[in-house]
Amino acid sequence: MSRDKPFPTLLPMPPSAQPRPFWSVVIPTYQRCELLKSCIESIMCQAVGEEHLEILVSDNDPASDIAVRVAEWTAGRALYTRNPQNVGTFPNINAAISRTRGKWIHIIPDDDWIGPGFYAAMEGAITTATHQFGVAVSHHVNYREDNKVFQPTTPLADGPGILGTSFLARLAALNPIQIPAVVMRRETFETLGLFREDLPYTGDWEFWFRAASRVAWLYVPNAVAYFRMHPGSQTRALLRTAQTAEDLRRTLDLNEQALPPEMVPQIMPRARAHHAGQMLRNAKAALDLALMPTAERYIREACAIYPDAAITPEFLECLKHPSLANLRQQFREVAMRYGA
Repeated sequence: MSRDKPFPTLLPMPPSAQPRPFWSVVIPTYQRCELLKSCIESIMCQAVGEEHLEILVSDNDPASDIAVRVAEWTAGRALYTRNPQNVGTFPNINAAISRTRGKWIHIIPDDDWIGPGFYAAMEGAITTATHQFGVAVSHHVNYREDNKVFQPTTPLADGPGILGTSFLARLAALNPIQIPAVVMRRETFETLGLFREDLPYTGDWEFWFRAASRVAWLYVPNAVAYFRMHPGSQTRALLRTAQTAEDLRRTLDLNEQALPPEMVPQIMPRARAHHAGQMLRNAKAALDLALMPTAERYIREACAIYPDAAITPEFLECLKHPSLANLRQQFREVAMRYGA
């Protein structure tokens, strides 16, 4: 990696690497044995033969002892690899991608799963499409573990087909896609590089936008992936440290730099205001939990991505908190002007 290319590269498969499976399914895992089993079951239930679909399980827990169980759950067909140390989410995914042989790569984290017929629907759409594209995306449904509720998400388009400029504009502003819904042509990774490893919260979003800026995306709404929302997820952990805020700011900056200049004023001010508002709401939640450094970090990042955040009611409400005296002093002029 370098400053010019802050993400790992993927070497093309040599011509001698034949025959190749159509699918490489990458399952990154970390200390979630039962959820991993459910994830694998959803793949095995697809009834896709070993010669057509390879499974790679990449374990980020150096103390793990699940190799035998993975072999049992996959009837011995999975390539199981355990890292000697916890390398982080996207380094783990990238390492697994480097071991793939398939023409199309599907990443499905251990706490997510896919619906019946997922690969049949995706492969059918991929092989019959008449346009060139480098990524295909299914519909996805959020599942809230706390109250056992399924939440269907807003469709990416009115129907199947190639996603247009409005998709790129939407993707510049926010991430409406979850990892298990996306399949990538291996050549897309070879051309564009792998996931950035310095964005633990938004590495997927940064890649989606990078890819959408360079290759077409095919929408396949009749295939469904399921994204599990639960207290043990990495997203929840990052929210408690406000790492999410820094990653959001950096990704918005990267997206703005890559957007066609004429699209920037139409998209980015509203996007920045939206994310700043969410950061201030997260700051209020952190204050309620007495996580003062986390709250302060959210507030500072909100003002960094959107300076006008400092005159919003949410900001002023946070600034009134007794523990934020130092921050009030730094924003003294705003605080005095608006009564915080």
